[in-house]
Amino acid sequence: MPTPSSPLFDALNRVGFKRWYEQQLMASHGHLVLCLFCLLGLVGGFEAYTRAAQDMADRLMDMVAILASAAIGVWSLRQYVQRMSLAEFVASQATCPQCGTYGRLRGHCAHDQGAEVSCLKCGARWDISA
Repeated sequence: MPTPSSPLFDALNRVGFKRWYEQQLMASHGHLVLCLFCLLGLVGGFEAYTRAAQDMADRLMDMVAILASAAIGVWSLRQYVQRMSLAEFVASQATCPQCGTYGRLRGHCAHDQGAEVSCLKCGARWDISA
């Protein structure tokens, strides 16, 4: 029978908590930068749309650019919020309840909501939900 697994548990055992946390922050901020670029695309699209002396094909292409920028911008903003929220939620649970060591943990088993971890300093076990 296969053991249950979760993305958090796999990442904790593969790269460790601190590296996982760093990767989540970098990915979330990358999505924020993409969102800002989409905002510039929206402004440029509206600028191009309002130009005088355009035929219908140009206006249609400008609308496609505006809609694409808006859709990608909304998606990237949602990804930023979701990744940042997950990282902060898990980080708030990464302190050992026994000795107070932060972020020095190893995954022991996965469950539906996250993982059971242990402190590398004192060996105490607790659950981290994701």
